[in-house]
Amino acid sequence: MLQEIEFTIREDFYFIVPALWFIGYACKRTPFIPDWLIVWILISFSVLAAVSMYGFTVQAIADGIIAVAIAVFSHQVVKQTFCKDEIK
Repeated sequence: MLQEIEFTIREDFYFIVPALWFIGYACKRTPFIPDWLIVWILISFSVLAAVSMYGFTVQAIADGIIAVAIAVFSHQVVKQTFCKDEIK
């Protein structure tokens, strides 16, 4: 399964996933940003980063969206596994 994830986005774009975790955490702690807006901020940041690195192509946009999906999914896996008592 891990090998399939490796081929979803370009190798030199892996750095974006932890960066998205950090940006999402900062947005979550900001009181005037509603939760529903956080994912849109992450998508915007990720797609803009991909487009600035690779140019305005469908592959770059897809890489940005897939990176957000990996970041949000991995965050939820960690949250659901280790923070069971805090989730209600």
